[in-house]
Amino acid sequence: MTGTSTLAARYLRNPDVVLREEDPDGSLLFNPDTNQVKVINPTGLFIWQQCDGQNGMDEIVQAIQQAFEEVPSDQIRQDVQIFLDGMQQTGFIGVVESETASALPVARP
Repeated sequence: MTGTSTLAARYLRNPDVVLREEDPDGSLLFNPDTNQVKVINPTGLFIWQQCDGQNGMDEIVQAIQQAFEEVPSDQIRQDVQIFLDGMQQTGFIGVVESETASALPVARP
């Protein structure tokens, strides 16, 4: 059997972060590890909630496209990457590397 595999980044919320949904326009995230507070808008909250350890960039972008029709699709990936990078740098999310098969194994008799 042959096949190749690559590491795919999956995003995971810091389990210590506390979420407080203030109103329809914003939420607060508190990271007790760093004593930092972030105010995020509904789109930021949606992205943060997608960081469940199962979703990578492609899945998050696809979920946003399905949930927010008014978001310009050409800008989504760049904006999501900027958001995720900032959340990762400040410890609100982490990255889990998981192995994914990029080619199906070939069965030989």
